[in-house]
Amino acid sequence: MQQKTAALIGKYLVSFKCPTGTLRYVLHIDSAHGAFFYGRMENDTRYHPRRQDFCHIKGILAEKKHYDFIMKPVFNGDQPFTLPCAPYEWLLNNKTYFRFVEDNIIRGYMVVNNDPEIPQFTFSGMRQQPLH
Repeated sequence: MQQKTAALIGKYLVSFKCPTGTLRYVLHIDSAHGAFFYGRMENDTRYHPRRQDFCHIKGILAEKKHYDFIMKPVFNGDQPFTLPCAPYEWLLNNKTYFRFVEDNIIRGYMVVNNDPEIPQFTFSGMRQQPLH
């Protein structure tokens, strides 16, 4: 278990795509403990320079047939977050399923629970290699 989640650690440029547009974020997966992984997601300021949105995330190995991981946001008193945008943009009640499709590329989908009118989002991201 730890080997699968530890392989996720890193920084990813990610996007959520739906018929109404594309939301772009930076996903930082900072640590892994057993079946769990932890980090934060923040607005990608290259696309939306005025927004400073962020939240912490928690993930676990998934039990879905075609997806290895599932993550959702952490909203509690211990973890700060900002949510100036529409709730679905920060996955308030939502879960994102994903897997590695090839080295350093993650892909999956987000189930939008807090607004049934919003169709499923596709999710993809690429790990950024650290600068030496």
